[in-house]
Amino acid sequence: MEIVLLAIAGVVIYLLYNTLQEYLKNPLHQMPSFGKNNNTAEEVISFQNPYEEIAALDKAKASEFGVLSAILGKVVWSDGHICPLEQKLLDEMIVDMSAESKNPKLTPEDIQNIIMEQKDNNSMSLESLCDRYTQLTKGEYKKRLKVVEFLFALAYADGVLSEGEQECIIDVAALFEISNEDFNALYENFEKNFAQDLEMSLETAKEIFEYHQGMTLEDVKQTYDELIKKSKQNIFDSKNINKSFCESSLPKIREIEQAYKVLKEFLESQDASQPTQVQQEEKHQGDVASSQSSRGWDF
Repeated sequence: MEIVLLAIAGVVIYLLYNTLQEYLKNPLHQMPSFGKNNNTAEEVISFQNPYEEIAALDKAKASEFGVLSAILGKVVWSDGHICPLEQKLLDEMIVDMSAESKNPKLTPEDIQNIIMEQKDNNSMSLESLCDRYTQLTKGEYKKRLKVVEFLFALAYADGVLSEGEQECIIDVAALFEISNEDFNALYENFEKNFAQDLEMSLETAKEIFEYHQGMTLEDVKQTYDELIKKSKQNIFDSKNINKSFCESSLPKIREIEQAYKVLKEFLESQDASQPTQVQQEEKHQGDVASSQSSRGWDF
């Protein structure tokens, strides 16, 4: 009898220990106000069954990365458009998600489609998606924190955090159970980084892109893609889990983006100043006619 009681006590202690560990991994379970918008937990969340809407999804879309793709789509379309840098960061994210996904049916094309579908898709609520993702990443608080950080990077890709994007990210962070302290740290870091415009000279832009005479706009675009790919951060890589995207990758990405704009403007102005082939032919014909006339050949 004593052995049975000891066994039961051992099981109870084990369960309590696991519960404590889970709590410590997810600090401040109460929903934070997140400072600037002063949203309360009750305003952000309505407590309903998070699986009702998810149940309608197929297995691939209901997986961790399928649900995350839909969340990304909700955020990027919250301001009504996707800028080129935002699309590039999304493209790189899609590559990383596809590589990390354990679901072979979730291809990069599927992920892209899920993101794009959110533009006009109101059948899935952000709350249901976030609740599902939180369940799928139970005990992985830092992974959810990295996702929120990446959402800020996407939102700021065009240089401005719109009201719609801000509200959407606040909702995601609350539903992800991100602590008030961690959220405000991310918010303030990005706000500080984008407080001032980044100045860029043509000479510096050329150095960043290793520009040489004869490079076309298409060459510059290809170099831009390669540089962004090298500078972006794979948020799912365990070695990056404690590395701030805002402090490590963002400054370089902003430099590349500004350098690309400067070089693009430079090359377009060069093209505009160069005569087209038709203009060159017309000029040549005019020169020939003028030469013939001066020699008395013009009948």
